[in-house]
Amino acid sequence: MKISHESLEIILDLIEIKMNVLQIHDRDDAREANKLRKCKQEFLSLFNESSLSPLKTSRKERPLSEKSSRQNG
Repeated sequence: MKISHESLEIILDLIEIKMNVLQIHDRDDAREANKLRKCKQEFLSLFNESSLSPLKTSRKERPLSEKSSRQNG
């Protein structure tokens, strides 16, 4: 099953939102934070792999690093 760039970006955004609001109070919270970090890394690797493949992309789609740098700057 292939996942579009847009879907990957949305999933990564949701993971980051969850990581930002997660407050670690106990071991279960710490485990969840670690799972989210691992999940984010897995999706980032999928995102990087898919951006290297010869897919037709629209002008709206750009690498995640460009989006985050524009939002931060």
